[in-house]
Amino acid sequence: MMAAARRGEGPLRHARRAFKALLGVRMPVFRPLASLLYSERRLRAMLWPVFLKIVYREPLMRYRCAYVGNRLHLEGAIPLIEGNGAIRIGDDVRIGGRNSWTVGFKNIDGAELVIGDRVNIGYQNVISAAKSVRIGDDTMFAPNVQVYDNPTHPMSPAARLRHEPFHPDTAAPVIIGQNVWVGSGAFILKGVTIGDGAIVAALSIVTKDVPPNALVAGNPAKVIRILED
Repeated sequence: MMAAARRGEGPLRHARRAFKALLGVRMPVFRPLASLLYSERRLRAMLWPVFLKIVYREPLMRYRCAYVGNRLHLEGAIPLIEGNGAIRIGDDVRIGGRNSWTVGFKNIDGAELVIGDRVNIGYQNVISAAKSVRIGDDTMFAPNVQVYDNPTHPMSPAARLRHEPFHPDTAAPVIIGQNVWVGSGAFILKGVTIGDGAIVAALSIVTKDVPPNALVAGNPAKVIRILED
């Protein structure tokens, strides 16, 4: 019977023809009604994200954080936040969608993430703070930036096999200065201080301190030149 149906034979052949005919049906366009429905769709597309931000996303973000300044702008859902560390966000901060933040680990107390005023955190950033990650005023993160103040796992193969946490002494604070621009796909690793006005080029891996107003690039990132206004 199934073979006959595939060949268009048997009792199902009329149903298949009717279905094909149905797919070819086109409703006439009643322009006043279509205009009303189209306007409603556009209005809903504009207002629904605003509604979610005001009554759902921003209140949840403020609940999770120790402090949130004025005019927080969430471009999508709130970041996926793990850990019980303190998060402080300044004024006029813009946070892109699909961020993932870990602030605090079970074996370390007092973790913090501090974001200054007018900071732009791009799309799909990852921040991991076991002790402290601080981001200065007017700093910009492009998409896919990752910041770690810890190794995330122990260096010992035996300890990893036993699923032990990393030792607290292997974590070190990260300090990112003011007016820093971090390019897409860059990694900033533990113990690093990035000076004010610096630029971290895309796909760079920063393992050492960056001087103020320096352009760094590469793996590991090295100073390309000092920027002068």
